[in-house]
Order: sequence, then structure tokens, then C-alpha cells
Amino acid sequence: MSGLATHESLAAMGDLVSKLVAKHGTKNKQILDGDITIRKRKKVEQRSKKEISEKRKAKKEILEKGRSVDNTADILNERILNKVATKGIIQLFNAVKHIKTISPQS
Repeated sequence: MSGLATHESLAAMGDLVSKLVAKHGTKNKQILDGDITIRKRKKVEQRSKKEISEKRKAKKEILEKGRSVDNTADILNERILNKVATKGIIQLFNAVKHIKTISPQS
């Protein structure tokens, strides 16, 4: 009978369960502490998740405090300024190139 429970071990298990039920009762009470610790752990995890989400919200509010929403007019203005700056840089490099070709240094 290797690996199989004997009649005596099953009877002992039954006695243990009946003692636990008699001691703790069965109405809305947990017989084993394992379930209680699991529930407590889940509550702590839920609390920590809530705290983490609250901290993230607070951090997001702090980061967004001084920012403003982009306006379409601002975006168009920035594009125009970008084009003007690009043209200016091109003119600058062309002028430098022109000067270098006129008076080469030997």
C-alpha cells in the first residue's frame, strides 16, 4: 500500500477536521489560518495599489501644473519661425562658403 492512505490515517484526519469544526464552528468563520493570511495580504496589496495610483496622480498633477495646452495658432507660428531660421542658416553657410572661395588662405 505504498502511496495510498491507510484507514487509520484517514480516520485520524477525520478526527482532526471534526475537532477543528467543533472548536471554531462553521458559520462565517475560517477553519484554517491560511485563508485569513491570504485575505490580509490581498487587502494590503489593494491598499498599496491604491497608494501607488494616488502617488502617480499627485506626481502627474505636479508635472502638469505649469504647462499649457498647445494652440493650433502657436503650432503654425512655430512652423513659420522654423522655416525662417532654416533659411537664415542656409544664407549664413552660403556666405561663409562664398568668402572662403574669394580669399583662400594659403
